[in-house]
Amino acid sequence: MNIFINSKSQISDIQRDFNGLFPYLKIELFKQKHGYQEASPRQAKLPHYLYLSDLATQLPAQISVPESMTVQELEKMFEEQLGLHLQVFRKSGNLWLETTMTDGWTLKQQNDHGMEISITNY
Repeated sequence: MNIFINSKSQISDIQRDFNGLFPYLKIELFKQKHGYQEASPRQAKLPHYLYLSDLATQLPAQISVPESMTVQELEKMFEEQLGLHLQVFRKSGNLWLETTMTDGWTLKQQNDHGMEISITNY
């Protein structure tokens, strides 16, 4: 699956596209990069309504997001290609948890685990 980003794209657009691929995952963008296996500070989260043309270093862009990609690879790709600092969250019942300790898992593994936890809790 590809996510297309142009000058009219907002953060909410890529969040929607990503969540359409992985319903038990979501992405958030932050002002600064987080360290390895570290959480991003909540106050650094960027609002969903911001335009990526104001944030990204290179547009338009097409980002390929295969389910075999790890969280770490996805975050690195967004940073290197677009200069965007991304964090992946996994659904756990009614909560969204940062995937800091499982960044080496593939997006499919993360999504499947989120589904298992969410269904098991209800």
